[in-house]
Amino acid sequence: MSGRRILGPLVVGLFGALGIALVVVPPAGSARQPATQAGPVPETAVSGRTPLEEKAVSAAVVSGLRPATDEDAADSEARDDLRDLYGDYRPYFVRGDFDADGRLDFAQAFLRREGPEPLFDVAVFFGTPEGFSPPVWVDRGLMLSGGDLTIDRSVLIVTEDVERDVSRRLRWVPAERRFIDVDVESEGEDGEPWTEPDGRVGTTA
Repeated sequence: MSGRRILGPLVVGLFGALGIALVVVPPAGSARQPATQAGPVPETAVSGRTPLEEKAVSAAVVSGLRPATDEDAADSEARDDLRDLYGDYRPYFVRGDFDADGRLDFAQAFLRREGPEPLFDVAVFFGTPEGFSPPVWVDRGLMLSGGDLTIDRSVLIVTEDVERDVSRRLRWVPAERRFIDVDVESEGEDGEPWTEPDGRVGTTA
């Protein structure tokens, strides 16, 4: 009797294990393929640009032109202060919504001529559903080794000398498909420079 008591649960256990095996192991020829693992999220490049931004910048590069890097910026006390203030400070690259369409755009400076007096060109890339539009060239032949690019709301600020804070404030005008100098546009009839609400006077290079 004791042998039957042991054998009964053993048989039930074997049938149970067989049932689990049939559920877990699919029939031959219907094996499920493992889910495709998404690759790692692309990291931002050393330049600070995302892969889509890198693609847009690379497409804009022509002979004799290259994206300006952090190393192209001349050292100065004002520059050191900016690095301390912002941490990840990129003198020649800045993001913002320049055309106020809700998509992130970016501005990038390109080095046109190297040497004792390097020259830079500045372009803005507008965000699109697929990535970024071809560049809109804001200005060319600038001496920006001592300066940088920043943004104030939707206004691009091109500073040619961070020590002297000499800059141009550029706003996108959709109807004209170009950037205009906010300070020049805002001059009064007497030619006085436009003054910001906080009392700072906008200057142009």
